[in-house]
Amino acid sequence: MLRFLAYAVASAAMSLVAASCAPAAAASKLWTFCVASARGGDNVWITDVFAATRGRERLERDVKAYLARQGATRVDVQCPAPVADKTAAVNAQFAAVEFNRKLGAELHEAPAPAAAPER
Repeated sequence: MLRFLAYAVASAAMSLVAASCAPAAAASKLWTFCVASARGGDNVWITDVFAATRGRERLERDVKAYLARQGATRVDVQCPAPVADKTAAVNAQFAAVEFNRKLGAELHEAPAPAAAPER
């Protein structure tokens, strides 16, 4: 299942990279989403697109921790690299949804990680 999750995120990431090569308006935020899959691939959680306020590893840990609190165990989480073009991130998220739907996974919404506290 990791192979399928990695493929879905890689496909989404390629869309994001292609879009980020286009000229972008001065954007102050970077956008991403996360995909989580229970081992075996029967259940997949996808967050909404959100402004990335911390590194990908931390985002992935935060989503995994949230799902663990909800009772989902043995979950793998991946978040594509954030991009300045929010539309590209939304399109990549739709691609991840469609990919996992075609695989027959039961899709669930997951909340985007909360913004990091201001320091």
